[in-house]
Amino acid sequence: MLEDLLILIRHDLGGILRVRNVKGKRSKKRSLFRNSLRYIAAITVAVVVLWGIISMVQLLGWSFFQSAIIDGIDFGATLFNFIVIVSFMGSIAVSVSTVANSSRMEYLMCMPVSLRTLFLEKTIVVIFYNALIYMIIGTPVVIGLAVSSTAPYALLSIPTFLVMLIVNVTLGVALGGLIGLTISRFLAGRRRLKQIGWFLGTSVSIIIGTLYYYSLFASDSGLAGFFAVFLQFAQQIGLSSDFSPGGAMNAVTIRPIVGLPINLVDILLAVLFLLISIMLIYANAIVSETAHYSGWLASGSKRSSKTEVKIAHSVWNPSDIPLLKMSTTTSVSMWYNTTSVRREGRVLANYLVGPMRTVLWFFLIFLAPGGSLAGIAPFIIISAMIPFAVSYGVYFAGYELVYEGKNLMNLQLAPASLTDYVKGKVFSAVPFTAIATGLASVLVVFVQPSLWIYIPAVIISSIFLTLASGGIASYSAATGGDFKAQRNITRQRGAAVQMPIRGTWAMARAHLLPNMIGFMGVGAILGLGIFLNPLFSYLVVPLFALICVQIMRSYIGKSGRKLQTIEASDYL
Repeated sequence: MLEDLLILIRHDLGGILRVRNVKGKRSKKRSLFRNSLRYIAAITVAVVVLWGIISMVQLLGWSFFQSAIIDGIDFGATLFNFIVIVSFMGSIAVSVSTVANSSRMEYLMCMPVSLRTLFLEKTIVVIFYNALIYMIIGTPVVIGLAVSSTAPYALLSIPTFLVMLIVNVTLGVALGGLIGLTISRFLAGRRRLKQIGWFLGTSVSIIIGTLYYYSLFASDSGLAGFFAVFLQFAQQIGLSSDFSPGGAMNAVTIRPIVGLPINLVDILLAVLFLLISIMLIYANAIVSETAHYSGWLASGSKRSSKTEVKIAHSVWNPSDIPLLKMSTTTSVSMWYNTTSVRREGRVLANYLVGPMRTVLWFFLIFLAPGGSLAGIAPFIIISAMIPFAVSYGVYFAGYELVYEGKNLMNLQLAPASLTDYVKGKVFSAVPFTAIATGLASVLVVFVQPSLWIYIPAVIISSIFLTLASGGIASYSAATGGDFKAQRNITRQRGAAVQMPIRGTWAMARAHLLPNMIGFMGVGAILGLGIFLNPLFSYLVVPLFALICVQIMRSYIGKSGRKLQTIEASDYL
């Protein structure tokens, strides 16, 4: 088993880390410089970090660093425990994706190697990837401090750091893999429940990330205040404990550098975590093998049924809406667009909650602490509806048009108007805008009840702004879209998350022009109502709606004509 494991590791790492090009006429080849660029960058970073540490020690003196490290010795445990947490969080889905890659695993199972060994090797490769970045940055730091230290056993901290770093990363990766496989066991075959989990998880991560950036801006002490809060929280939950994996690594790595004694308990804890990490890797391989053979992650059978099953979908044609007549193409486009987005929880969460990040950067200066702008908080909330309305138009009409990809050939050959098809994508964003602006309106009324009279005007204006935004985004997608892009939310090994609209002018037009229209239009509606009379606001709304409709019609017409002329090589 060990010999097979070494052969697999050498094959995987050799293929990933090779500098020379592969042989074969159809192999993708790159220049020697491009193949070596990542190694040159890694070596450069390591050398710069090492030179910086040694230079700082020579400048400030070793006693300064020694006293600083001794005073903040608990921070080392927190930092090393953070490595375990990051490895754990990043590896929850790794084992699941590895096990679920049935076509790849079926190919590997043809080799005279046990499946358990295959999964064990995949886990080791994941550990290597997770530990690589910490080695590039952390090892020069430890080397620089150990070389500059006056302690007698300081140099022993260098190999100890490398061993304990692998141990901590292994603990995180193995635990994350076991948790991921356990979750997949209970969610096997429950696609709807999985998508709900993805939606909630993605939404929470977006909200937390947005609040994190706001806290950095709002805090008077900036990053220092954030790290102070972080350290306090870490101490409360035990991340600074000496009996944690990070604490054991801190004891056998940092203490020898500054000359502090190492207890026998610390050594025993380090050995214990080493043994636990080895057992967890093996347990991960066993559970992965069981998951693969038992079909936890089976995506469904492809065998035909004994009885003929007729799949029929009811035609969704909302043409009976007053004053709004839709063609069948537009109706089908709306149904298809909404369904394709709704079935992926991560995509739906990014589309619905993602505009919060845009809103933050738009209104960051108004959200600064101090209370001086607290009186215009309701107007900030109303203004925040505009980026949401624009984003929904860009996402549902712009991005999703690019993501048609190969299906664009069918649309070009079908006896249907591509202009009507694009119109359906634009209309599919309207319900989401109506819901979002409705929820924001409740908040506005709660904060400032006197503005309730303008809420209907703002909601109607936002809906028509979405139509204009969708039309502009569809034309930007048709002219600057990369129709070979995939709707990838997570970055896979060896692949990149492609942006659907590549052109600089196309992206600027899709985002900036609708926002300018929205801020000027909604600002005029509110300004006329506040300074003159609320009646004037509702007199301007039809004019704003007419302008938005004309913009939508003009751009989707140009978008449909452009899509009809796109060559097949652009999306195949």
